[in-house]
Order: sequence, then structure tokens, then C-alpha cells
Amino acid sequence: MKYEIIKIESQELKDNYLKDPYVREVLVYTPDEIEEGLPLFIELAGINWSPNVNNRFHQIMTHLLKKMKAVVVNPNFRTKYYLNQYINSPAVGNYENFIIKELIPGLKERYKVGNVALFGKSSGGFGAYTLAVRHPDVIQGFADHFGDSCFYYLYANDFVYTIKALEGKKPKDLLKELITKTPSEDDMKILNVFGSSAFYSPNLNSETSFDLPFDETGEIIDEVWKKWLSFDPVKNVENYVDSLRKLKAIYLDVGKCDEYNLFIGMRSLHKKLQKLGIRHYYEEFKGGHFGNSSRYCASLPYLYERLKLN
Repeated sequence: MKYEIIKIESQELKDNYLKDPYVREVLVYTPDEIEEGLPLFIELAGINWSPNVNNRFHQIMTHLLKKMKAVVVNPNFRTKYYLNQYINSPAVGNYENFIIKELIPGLKERYKVGNVALFGKSSGGFGAYTLAVRHPDVIQGFADHFGDSCFYYLYANDFVYTIKALEGKKPKDLLKELITKTPSEDDMKILNVFGSSAFYSPNLNSETSFDLPFDETGEIIDEVWKKWLSFDPVKNVENYVDSLRKLKAIYLDVGKCDEYNLFIGMRSLHKKLQKLGIRHYYEEFKGGHFGNSSRYCASLPYLYERLKLN
């Protein structure tokens, strides 16, 4: 196995609203000898991206790529909100366009790969599902590890925490405070709400560039919440039946004790896929939301067997 860090200059991310870097580093793992047509696996992560390879992800890739010939890439998708939902937003940047129109074509040309799959945890799992069903002509499979779904159960606790944090403060002032320091674990609850709002309900006429899905009392604003729900996999899966049938590999899993209640969302998505007759793999494992990079040891071989060229 070999690895390298390449840089991709994105026209889609140039002049993005947050002024985040438009030249992105991409950590690439390849076999010692690259053959034409190998599957390409792209991790959708970003919060803790680092060029340092002395970490768990590197250990997993070292183990997996002894058993399968594939190109695996880990791009830096980090934003000032620390999270990324991997869709286009005027209040963040055109990350969907970057991945579909620039990243994947660029990697295909450079490494002569074949089938493409996305994989990720949490927001990355959401992104893997969302981009795959929206672009089945570009992506042939995905692994959604406890991805965002059933938004009500996912966001409820963070909504309440954010509502309390906003007492006596304007959203713009709290936002400025959070993105100009290293956030704590509790700060990330607020950034989760603010960042998700920037992706799901952007509004450049607002002081924050987005609309929150609740008012100052905490009551849900139906008009805004409907925008959020249009992205909820459990709510939109029926719209993508034709796309889902085109995919060669679909992998889903979730921890039974997920702290963000994502076992509800993943169970619901699994049930709907079953009802729609969509072939997929689903598993619930012992554990919660964190420290589960080892799940890639199950999902990537599953994707590999279905996407490798015979």
C-alpha cells in the first residue's frame, strides 16, 4: 500500500460564503501497483481531518488494503462550522458540485478508477446516501454508518440546548463567538444546529446567513422545518426509488445505543428500503455514536465485493 496527499483546486468552492479554503488536500491510499478500473472509495468526513497518518483511520486502511485492491481517499471537507452536510448551500459552499463535478472526475482521470462508492459516519453517512441517490450516474454504491435521519429525534436535544444558549443573545453574536475559538463539546451542539441551518435553510438576507427552524421561544417554524425535512432520508427515500435500484451496493449500520437517537432513523430507513424492495445490507451493533471507525472493516469489503471489476 502507498499513500500520498494531493491538492485539488476547486472552482466550485472558490469565493465560498465562509471564505473556507478552495484548495483542498486529499489523502489518497493506493495499492503498490495501480491497475486500471479499481473501485474508488471516498470517505465523507471532515471534522477531525488531518494530514497525520498516525491514527486509527490509517491503521484500518493499512489492514484493509492488504486484502482488497482499491483506491481509498479521505478529502478535507472541513468548514468553519466544523461539520459538512455535503450539499450545495449559498451560505456555506457548493460541496455537492465539488464532489460530483470536480473531485470524482479528477480522481478518475488521475488513478483510472472504475466504480465509485461513498462512505462515512454521521453527517458523512447522510452525505453518502444523499449524493448517491441524487447522482446514481456517478456513484455506484454507498455505506451509511449511522447517518443523519429522522431529524426530529436527531436534533431535539441540540435544539433545546441552543435555545437555552441564545437567551439574552443574538444568534449572530453567538455564532461569531463560536467560530472564532476552539469549540467545546457543548459548543459543538450549537454549531451542529447553526451549521445544519446554513445547509438546510440558508438565507443570505439574514444576519447569520441562515434561518433557524425555531423562534425565540423555541417553537418550531413550520416553513423552515419543512425545508429541513426535505433532506431527511426517511422522508425523501420514496422519491429516489429509481436511483436506489440502479446502485450496486448499499450498506447501513447503527449502534443500538447511539447518543443522537440515530438507531430510530436507521431502523426507519431500513424498514422503508425493505418495503420498497431495495436490496441492501443492514446491521445494528453494540455501541454508541463514537469510536466506531472499525465499522469500515465491515462496510468497505462489502462494497468492494460488489463494485470490483470481474
